[in-house]
Amino acid sequence: MAFSRRQFFGAFLADRGVAALQPSSPHLIRRLLRHIEAAKVHAVIELGPGEGVATRPLLAVLPADARYVAIERNPTFVKTLRGADPRLDLVEGDVRDLRKFLAQKNFPMADLVLASVPFTFLLPGEREAVVAAAKEHLLPGGKLIVFHQYSPLMVPILRRHFARVKIEFEPLNVMPCFLFDCTAVRT
Repeated sequence: MAFSRRQFFGAFLADRGVAALQPSSPHLIRRLLRHIEAAKVHAVIELGPGEGVATRPLLAVLPADARYVAIERNPTFVKTLRGADPRLDLVEGDVRDLRKFLAQKNFPMADLVLASVPFTFLLPGEREAVVAAAKEHLLPGGKLIVFHQYSPLMVPILRRHFARVKIEFEPLNVMPCFLFDCTAVRT
C-alpha cells in the first residue's frame, strides 16, 4: 500500500525525524533508477526507505533471487512496507546501527546501498560513520547512492570515502534536491 501525498505530509507533521514534506517525485525515482544496472544487483541495503517510494520500483526490476534489506525508523512507514515483497527484509531501527543490523541478519556484501535519510539531522560524526559503514558493506565496484538531499552537505564526506562521486540535481522534485552516485573502487 503506497502512501498518498496527504498521508506522507501527515507523517511529516507527526514525526520530527521525517525531513521531507512529500515522498520523492517520479522524476527523482526515474533519475535514481537510471543509475542502477538492476540485472547486476543481487544484494541491496536501503537506509531510510520511508514508505517505499524507491523500494517498490527497484524491487520490480531486480532479479528474482536478489536480497534486499531496508532499515527504517518510522513505525508508520515500516507498517506500510511490511509484506511489500518476499525479498524485502525490513528492519525497524536507526541507520546509525547499520553494522549491528547487518551482522544480525548475516547479510552478504551488497552491490548497492541506497540512502535517503535526512543526514542534516545527524551529527557530523554520525554522518561519517553511516557512510563508512555503508562502504564497508559494498562489494568492489558497488554503489552508494544518496538521494533526496536538499543540500550538498554530504559531498565532502562522500569524497573522503569514494574516489568517484557523481552529483546530479533534480529540479522537478517537490523541494528540488540532489542525488549523489558514489562507486566503490575495484581492487
